[in-house]
Amino acid sequence: MDKIVIFDWGGVIESHRDGEYNIRTAVSDLMKKYGCKLEEKEITEIQSKRNKVKNDIGISSNSIFLEKWFEETKTKLGLNCNLNEFINSYYEDLKKVHYYKDVVSYAHSLKGRCKIGIFSNLMMIDENRINTQVNLEKFDFVFLSFKIGHRKPEEEAYEIVEKTTKMKPENILFIDDLKENVEVAKLRGWRVCNAFGYELDKIKKAVDCFLKYES
Repeated sequence: MDKIVIFDWGGVIESHRDGEYNIRTAVSDLMKKYGCKLEEKEITEIQSKRNKVKNDIGISSNSIFLEKWFEETKTKLGLNCNLNEFINSYYEDLKKVHYYKDVVSYAHSLKGRCKIGIFSNLMMIDENRINTQVNLEKFDFVFLSFKIGHRKPEEEAYEIVEKTTKMKPENILFIDDLKENVEVAKLRGWRVCNAFGYELDKIKKAVDCFLKYES
């Protein structure tokens, strides 16, 4: 199997969609549970800005980083809990976020036709949840930003994918909900599909076309 289909997680597997219990609402509810007075939009903006700062992406997976991240979050959002309370609630409360089980089943079903991977901007404390949803062991390659030290759409993140999978760019299909992420992949010669998880038919069509294509 000389091709690989790589799935983003947030937006493609876990919901970012308005009208579904998505990650933005779940995080907002969690922060408010521990005393944050800000509205969901403000919480989302603050957390998004922080996660885009290179020092905050979790390139180290040790407890020192997690403690630093939590203390900064606690200060910025006015939380009244300790780290252990927060982590326990994070794991339990965010399990309620809607995710697309049909996309997960479809990804697993591709194993006989090609290799499959996950490529996601992810905090260390999210790994347990993503594993519960998708069973990471079933994927041939897993690229999580806090482990590889780079976030999409940084070029370095895509370079790591190419070097690790040893695939030709044209033999990689990348599915992501954010245009800026797929644009970088496209410029590198990857095949791309800009889609959300609720657009499974669009994803299937892109995959079928990709697997039929002779590089």
